[in-house]
Amino acid sequence: MASYLAKVKEMLGQFDTMTIIQVPRAENTNADVLAHLATGLEESLLKIVSIEVLELPSIDKPEQVSSITARPCWMHPIVSFLRNGILMEDKVEAHHLYYMSACYFLLKGKLYKKSFSAPSLLCLDKD
Repeated sequence: MASYLAKVKEMLGQFDTMTIIQVPRAENTNADVLAHLATGLEESLLKIVSIEVLELPSIDKPEQVSSITARPCWMHPIVSFLRNGILMEDKVEAHHLYYMSACYFLLKGKLYKKSFSAPSLLCLDKD
């Protein structure tokens, strides 16, 4: 536990503010079950709770980064226009994008399609 505490203290410098909230035991049953397992008080829990034994503490695991390559997406021209006002060089495509973009809006960086008779729809890529 000391290594986890040291890691938390190390990471605290990266935040502007921090708030610690105590969660009542009744609202945190998962942690309560794990605490009972750790103390060995509830052997009956072993039948209903799966246990994973780690070879190394999770705090010592190296960070894994997966690299991806960005592919052109149908949403990119619309987002680019709505965010920065950038149109395509081809006048026909720019005209089409200008009018098509009126059906969309950005909210917290995500593209939504407007709808008058239903909720707005979140636009997704094929992936």
